[in-house]
Amino acid sequence: KPGQLYPIPVPEGPFQLIGIDYCGPFKKTPTDNQYMLCITDYFTRWVTAVALTDCSAQTTAQALFKEYICRYGVPKSVLSDQGTQFKNQLMEVMAKLIGYNHIFSSVYHPQTNGMVERFNATFVPQIAKLQDLEINNWDEFLLPVVFAYYTGIHATTGYSLFQLQYSRDSRLHTDEPSTSFIFNKPQDYYEQLKKNLLLLQR
Repeated sequence: KPGQLYPIPVPEGPFQLIGIDYCGPFKKTPTDNQYMLCITDYFTRWVTAVALTDCSAQTTAQALFKEYICRYGVPKSVLSDQGTQFKNQLMEVMAKLIGYNHIFSSVYHPQTNGMVERFNATFVPQIAKLQDLEINNWDEFLLPVVFAYYTGIHATTGYSLFQLQYSRDSRLHTDEPSTSFIFNKPQDYYEQLKKNLLLLQR
């Protein structure tokens, strides 16, 4: 049942196990954002990062639903620490209604959710290099920093996050036009996509 401690399952594919954690509080931006919610897929390492005004239970539940579940579907399991923004009645009810297990890391081993925390450690120095300190606009650079993370080769998998998510390389402004993926029908693209994903996930 949601709300109890479980052994962490080993994902067998994308969108099965995700970890969620907060980074912040940062200095408030002009749009009142001061937290970043980081959602990481434990199979592909795909990251969804959301700038938020607070880290309340309601804000957390809304962000998880709108920014992840409505985009990628319902994961089998969600892993978080035992902070009150994650361990509360609202999040428990949402897990039951939508149909996923909410797994909590032990208070004695919070590093269990280390994959999310490692991205957070990467994010902070990158944002610090880019933001305008006078107006503190770190939230404006959040998506470009995440995109750069998508397109870099991950040391563990040997692939970029973009490749594992979409089974193709991201087109960058330095790239020549590609003729590798030209399809006349969506069905042809879908069939090739399935083949590519199977190859990448071996």
